[in-house]
Amino acid sequence: MEFWARRQRDTNQLARIIGQYVLNKRSPTSNHLYALSKLSWITNSYSGTDAGYITSTKIPALGELLGCDYGPNATLGSIAEHASKELGSNQVRRLILGHTGFTNFYKAYRNSVREWIHLHHGKLLPLYRAALKAKNARDRLDLISAIEKLPGIPKANHPTQTMRPEYFLTPVFFMLDPQVKFPIINGNEGVRKLLEKLDVGSSDLTIKYKAMVGLYGQGGVKDAADLDQLGRHLPDFFDSPRGKATKQLLRSRSDNQRDLTLKDEADYLAAKEATTIVHRKIHNQLTNTLHETLGQRLSIFEGINDCMFDAMVSGYNGDDNLLIEVKSSIELPHLRMAIGQLLNYWFQLYPEKDHHLAVLVPQQPSASAIQFLDWMKIGTLWFEEKKLKTCTHWLDCIAEMD
Repeated sequence: MEFWARRQRDTNQLARIIGQYVLNKRSPTSNHLYALSKLSWITNSYSGTDAGYITSTKIPALGELLGCDYGPNATLGSIAEHASKELGSNQVRRLILGHTGFTNFYKAYRNSVREWIHLHHGKLLPLYRAALKAKNARDRLDLISAIEKLPGIPKANHPTQTMRPEYFLTPVFFMLDPQVKFPIINGNEGVRKLLEKLDVGSSDLTIKYKAMVGLYGQGGVKDAADLDQLGRHLPDFFDSPRGKATKQLLRSRSDNQRDLTLKDEADYLAAKEATTIVHRKIHNQLTNTLHETLGQRLSIFEGINDCMFDAMVSGYNGDDNLLIEVKSSIELPHLRMAIGQLLNYWFQLYPEKDHHLAVLVPQQPSASAIQFLDWMKIGTLWFEEKKLKTCTHWLDCIAEMD
């Protein structure tokens, strides 16, 4: 699974720069609104460098928005250079060349929504402009109310079958929102699971919106991009009658942000050493590098309250979660402490499942230490020039084999 938050925020920045250029014109057309909306789309092969996605979706949208008929030989690089000069923004060049788009909008509606925009252009243009200028929760709630009053979007060749307008518009308004606070409320599986666990799956749009934005400020969730990552993980992020929260989204960590907890009396010296400034700095550097590198592809969480694990990688192999303990040393006492912590955390979280555990250390441990970790069925990870390395074969899906 792609770690969408960064990609979504980059799409938001790109759409806002181009949106200000287009929507501030006196007479943006329905084609402009359609093209601006397409900046949120991806295709089945949605890699930012995929030729099919770029030629079918990204370049046509940019061409319409910038008023240029880019020929078949145009490259994304040349378009980025042109856009940078046209808009007077160096940032737009980086954003166009980077990974943007985040919603695989239903193919059956991709053509019919263009006609729908044309038919309702008079109602939609003010909404697009309002999304671009939204300042607070009241502004966003007004947009939600307006969406509820719009007719459904007909399906191509089946006009009696319609799609809810929020499925199309909420990703667009998310993309235009100045604070990335407008939530995506569409038919995506993660969104459906989130709404179901909030017990608002069958409620009207306003109630869904209020339930989703009510989560801001909890479990490390600061905006709609964070919210879009939660899905089935929701119960782990918030306190409930069933127990305290066990996860929050992993954030970059400063050297004095959080001390390591002391849990292993048998390795008292190693634990004491782990709280020193030097070792805490190494620990946080490793955690931040994990966040910066692996976090671009996968969702990563950290534990809180009574289950303070360092990192959990969601669906690291496509199905299972990987629990990672970060240690500032490859010495055996530190590794023993990591093993105890990992086993205890896994028992708290998933006592009925086979464990998927790994340690992240500053460099490759000794052969005997690796043999010991292998015997415990615990993987080994480290960084070499910000490249995640491993000597554990079942971790080669996320790291380079040494």
